[in-house]
Amino acid sequence: MNKFIWFVIPFALACILMPVLLINKVNTQIKQYNAFQLINNQTQNSTSDLLPTTSSKISFLAVGDISLSRNVAAQIIKHDDPLLPFKNIANLLKSTDFNFANLESPFAGGNYFGKTGSLVFNAPLNNIKGLVEYNFKILNLANNHALDQGLRGLEYTRNYLTKNNIQYTGVGNNLTEAWQPVLVKANDIKIAFIGASYSSINDNAKTTNNYVARIEDLNMLKNAIAKAKKTSDFIVVAMHAGTEYTYKPNEKQINFAHAAIEAGADMVIGHHPHWIQSIEQYQGKYIFYSLGNFIFDQMWSQETKEGLMLKIILQKNSVTKLYQVELIPIIIENYSTPRLANEQESTTMLNQIGIKEKILFSDN
Repeated sequence: MNKFIWFVIPFALACILMPVLLINKVNTQIKQYNAFQLINNQTQNSTSDLLPTTSSKISFLAVGDISLSRNVAAQIIKHDDPLLPFKNIANLLKSTDFNFANLESPFAGGNYFGKTGSLVFNAPLNNIKGLVEYNFKILNLANNHALDQGLRGLEYTRNYLTKNNIQYTGVGNNLTEAWQPVLVKANDIKIAFIGASYSSINDNAKTTNNYVARIEDLNMLKNAIAKAKKTSDFIVVAMHAGTEYTYKPNEKQINFAHAAIEAGADMVIGHHPHWIQSIEQYQGKYIFYSLGNFIFDQMWSQETKEGLMLKIILQKNSVTKLYQVELIPIIIENYSTPRLANEQESTTMLNQIGIKEKILFSDN
């Protein structure tokens, strides 16, 4: 009997303890597995955080009409400073990857410039220093003043800009060249610029020539945009057109701008009226019908002293899209020099064209 008891008791204890030991072993394995998974996930997340992002952004300023002739040139000479017209907003101009404008005054050689009231422009060669210093990498030359100094003057202007590492759009040795998209690259984003004017010379569009792109040539516009699509990430069409000294675009402006968007342009930027004009969002793309003056000497009215700068930000992931546009009103002083408008001035200016917000976002 005693032998039986001594046999049964250890057997019973084994039966009781074995499941407990097995459960503890399983729990230990589960904890080890969970710990491994946690470490593995943390490692994966940490590695993912270290991977380089494919997103990139650029910014550029687009401004309205620049004339470095006439009274602007006189102010530069008076102060012995070719950077004078840009100095009040120097930091802003240098904050972007590049800047874009419409240049109204040719550089035809020499230092002569038109007198007050003259509608034939020329800029002294030294005046290019402001454009170079303040990051203007691309200029529209398709405007009614392109040939103020004749064909030789236009050729000199083109060569002089190129020598100073400034590209231009809207003019050429022939219309094929004039309509050629011009690429500006920044931070791996390529922006194409195409420029066209309502008039080839300052005769209210009465005559045409083979050197200045014209807004009525819609087939040339469409072909240029199609070409730009193959080589660029974002397409800007510059439009020099409109009725001077008005807030609203005319039919020719609207037709050209709409045709540009329909053909695939991402934005249309206008100038020539010397007043700021309304902004339209057409098929999800922005049309700025006129940015008004930027550096000009028309001090005889409040509206001609006003202008609008656009700070345009593009973002590229797999494709390049408009991120935002900041509207920056300016006021021109001393026949030459823009400054940032104050809050009250900005509100008044933007109200004139029906705009309430300074930041515009893309719907796309």
